[in-house]
Amino acid sequence: MKTILFIAFFFLMGTFKAQGNLQFNQVLLLSASANNTAQWTVPAGKAWKIESMAINNAYCYVYLNGNMAFEYIGLSGTTGSNGFIRHTQSSPLWLPAGTVFGHFSNVANAYRWFSILEFNIVP
Repeated sequence: MKTILFIAFFFLMGTFKAQGNLQFNQVLLLSASANNTAQWTVPAGKAWKIESMAINNAYCYVYLNGNMAFEYIGLSGTTGSNGFIRHTQSSPLWLPAGTVFGHFSNVANAYRWFSILEFNIVP
């Protein structure tokens, strides 16, 4: 009986549809050297994977859709006191299409960059 169920399940797997497949498109290196309103929006039909970020001797506040998501520390790490997560090393972060990605630093002229992989969503 278990064998029959396994075989039936195996053949039914081909009928399930996923939301889409990811196809690598390009590498993006987004950067800023001053506090401004620079924001980037993930294009329709794309997904971004933020692989890493860096800032020289400052904090970088990362915003997603206008809300502060986390602080990235370009210094030695400390524990957060404002309830937000503080990162000393960035982790991959996936952003779906339409997400507005912004930043702000506590040092106005601190150079910061974001290394991003862009994927096409293929139906």
